[in-house]
Amino acid sequence: MRSPEGNREVFRLAPPVILWWVWVAFAVANVADFAIEGAPARFAIVVSAILVTITGLAYALALRPRVIAEPSGLTIVNPFRDHHVPWAAIQAVDTGEWVRVHYAPGEAAAGQAAAGPPGVPSPQSSAASKAVSCWALYISARTKRRVARPAPRPRAGLPRPLPVSSVFTTPGPEPGYAEKSRLPEEAKYLASLPAAKAIAVRLDTHAGRERARPGLALEHPVTARWSWPPIAAVVLPVLALLIAVLA
Repeated sequence: MRSPEGNREVFRLAPPVILWWVWVAFAVANVADFAIEGAPARFAIVVSAILVTITGLAYALALRPRVIAEPSGLTIVNPFRDHHVPWAAIQAVDTGEWVRVHYAPGEAAAGQAAAGPPGVPSPQSSAASKAVSCWALYISARTKRRVARPAPRPRAGLPRPLPVSSVFTTPGPEPGYAEKSRLPEEAKYLASLPAAKAIAVRLDTHAGRERARPGLALEHPVTARWSWPPIAAVVLPVLALLIAVLA
């Protein structure tokens, strides 16, 4: 799902968020049950520590991950690490097990932004490229099976559908007309894709537009850092559980 926040767009899939809230409701119901039934103190402490440990994992793995598109680039929030990739450094956005952002770090990215046709990375930058996977935008096994199925053959007497490439390359009779007339077709194409793949296409298109802007330069480097709150949300309850069990 996508949620605009001012000049930012936040991308994540709905099932992990739903799973998070279902788990929170389950954990709260269990804690309330302990309080009402008057469970033995040691039992209540151990089970509560287990619930808090799983809640920390659910927060880190389900609620926290997201991808944020903002004017400066893409911020990829993974369970325990945050990555920020400026638009000038992004070479492509595609899908594997997850949506992947391919980028050229450091001097390679600067050379990509300064040289060559807009949106076309140089061989040197391609050789030096790296990729970061977006935990929030995963490709499920069911989605892979659906994408791998061959397209159904059109029935006799019906016009054959246009290939995907024609959706993006059909010329128009006058400047600007093709851009306007193909928008509904592009929207239909994106709607036909699995959610994560549609987001990858959108982000790749956005990155291409940004790279094509004249005078684009790599103002900030690609950064990656550990995020301590989710680490603490997992490690501290585990320590509390060990103390409760061993005490």
